Amino acid sequence: MGRIDTTDDRAQLLEQAARARSKRQRRRAIALYRQVLVSERHSIEIHEKLAPLLAETGQHFDAWNSYRLIAQSALREGRDDRAIAVYREATRAVPQEIQSWQGLARLLARRGDTDGAVEALVEGSHQFTGHFLRPQAIHLLRRARSISPWHFETVLELARHLGRSDQSVEARMLLDGLLERCEPWRRSRVRVAQLSVEPGPRALWAWFVSWWSGDEPEEPEPTADVFPLLALAPSADDADLDQRMSSDEAGTASAAS
Repeated sequence: MGRIDTTDDRAQLLEQAARARSKRQRRRAIALYRQVLVSERHSIEIHEKLAPLLAETGQHFDAWNSYRLIAQSALREGRDDRAIAVYREATRAVPQEIQSWQGLARLLARRGDTDGAVEALVEGSHQFTGHFLRPQAIHLLRRARSISPWHFETVLELARHLGRSDQSVEARMLLDGLLERCEPWRRSRVRVAQLSVEPGPRALWAWFVSWWSGDEPEEPEPTADVFPLLALAPSADDADLDQRMSSDEAGTASAAS
């Protein structure tokens, strides 16, 4: 592949690439777009077309590099929303590129959406399953803890991964701390995690005593929490009842006199 000599050559290559893409000839389209990149290495227009094609053909590292260039260009132009959208697309297209999850979380945290950042990192950790990918999951969960140290799902998932990675001491410490801080109705999940991290009579007995004593109520109904003012506000029936009670009391007082 040589350099493009004229604008007509460029237009012709892009037209051929678009035609190949419409016919689902992905590899031919990739080759044509890459020929344009020889002369326009940092062309965002070309990388936007190229990135999804690379992802679809299993060229995940190259796809991520294209997504990264697009996001960096958007950030330089002050278009944070565009950069976040690019990172989100990258997490879907190349979910096992750990930097896509980290980049998304970093931008969300920077604009104050810490909940969204933590959720992105936890979701990203789910993409790295199995013994050899577990270190990446642990890394993402540790990043989530740096944002929200005692987020329930983060700590629970991290402890489970640590327990399976011969780091049971830290896992046990995390679960003990989580047990002290979490809502009562969530304690049973922590007890089960303790059993998986450190199976044995001690953990089993603690879970059994907790279950038998009934100190782990079910998850509360959200109605009273979501609508506290409605729950406390007097209804029309209450007002009618108050009026009837007042009338009855007045009648009783007249009869007594």
